[in-house]
Amino acid sequence: MYEDKYKKILLILLTCICLMILISPVIITKFYLPDEINMIVGREYNIDFNIPVKATIKAQDDDLILDDDINKVLTEIKSVNLNEPLTIKASEKGSAKLKINLLGSIPIKTVLVSAHPHIEVIPGGEIIGIEVHSMGVCVVDTNEFESPEGPINPAKGKIKKGDRIISINDNPVNTKEDFREYVEGNLAEPIVLDLIRENKCIRTEVTPEYSSTQGSYKLGIWIKDTVQGLGTLTYVEPTTGKFGALGHGITDTEFEKIIPISYGKIMEAEIDGIKKGEIGVPGEISGIIDTADVASLGSIANNTNCGIFGIMDTPDIKQMEKELVEVATSSEIKEGNATILANLTGEGVRSYDVKVQKIAKHISEPSKGMVIKIVDEELLEITKGIIQGMSGSPIIQNGKIIGAISHVFVNDPTTGYGIFIENMINKQS
Repeated sequence: MYEDKYKKILLILLTCICLMILISPVIITKFYLPDEINMIVGREYNIDFNIPVKATIKAQDDDLILDDDINKVLTEIKSVNLNEPLTIKASEKGSAKLKINLLGSIPIKTVLVSAHPHIEVIPGGEIIGIEVHSMGVCVVDTNEFESPEGPINPAKGKIKKGDRIISINDNPVNTKEDFREYVEGNLAEPIVLDLIRENKCIRTEVTPEYSSTQGSYKLGIWIKDTVQGLGTLTYVEPTTGKFGALGHGITDTEFEKIIPISYGKIMEAEIDGIKKGEIGVPGEISGIIDTADVASLGSIANNTNCGIFGIMDTPDIKQMEKELVEVATSSEIKEGNATILANLTGEGVRSYDVKVQKIAKHISEPSKGMVIKIVDEELLEITKGIIQGMSGSPIIQNGKIIGAISHVFVNDPTTGYGIFIENMINKQS
């Protein structure tokens, strides 16, 4: 009898502890409440916090004009059940901070609600060539070379793989030619390098040494300033010419970091082969990038964790004979049927069936908002799933663009992540 009593007490204590953990401000803030909610002017939204607790909520410092018929809860301090949808509608563009207090007195989060104007874009799906030039030159590796005194490496202990050299003797360095000119022209005199390492600025002094094999002065490092590859165009804004592509940032395979760029461009490309994906081995699209000036489609201004962004040339926009589609917010996305747009056969962009399996609205990595599964038999026959080069393929649901393919699951090539289109649109600004 006493044993059963103690078991019940223990069970109650464990239950209380679990409930305390569940409703603790830290847990709620990190895992349940978003930092920002985006919406379109004139559309009614249900904000689903899905938290089994009550809280007070109040709009603070707002320039968001709300529909008074359904937003009375936001204009006065009022207790709400966060396990039930909160309906909201904006009449005009603007933003408001929703201050949420647990149990009426414990501040747990301020969520920014932003209303954006109605946007329509031209959906992409075309394979494009991508070329970006880094801001500074990236150090790929360091090594010894033969000097008159024997093997030597002047960079040892001063320059590391992954460093980004941005200037030499206060002269900006953006190309390999810049670097070579400054180093070789300085002969055996010490030079001062400004470089970025782990987001920190470092200044170091290195003395070039003469290379017996190359007949010039060297530092003993391998560098590169350009990255090229294939990807998929996601969308173009017809009035501004702004485009987004890839759905994730361009990273250097050597360093697995997003490359800060000085400039870049997108170009026409032609598919010449497809390597199908396998479990543990991602497939890929191979193709020929046309680097001629006449094949340029536009300029790249930004390389971010949500994709690459820039301005497309007006003549090329006019050749995209597609109907405009509305931009959806993450609040409008539903689990279930959708399609992606892609050109994988060289015969033009077409749609393929997919499933939105999961929607993760409160995430720290913006390019992984949805889990997408390829279900189209024809696409599976061509690629066996998501392959490299398909990143940026637009995802369409209920006539609206909801996002783009961003990553593939290495252990299941039929499945991968998608980025919300609102993350791309917001990042391009």
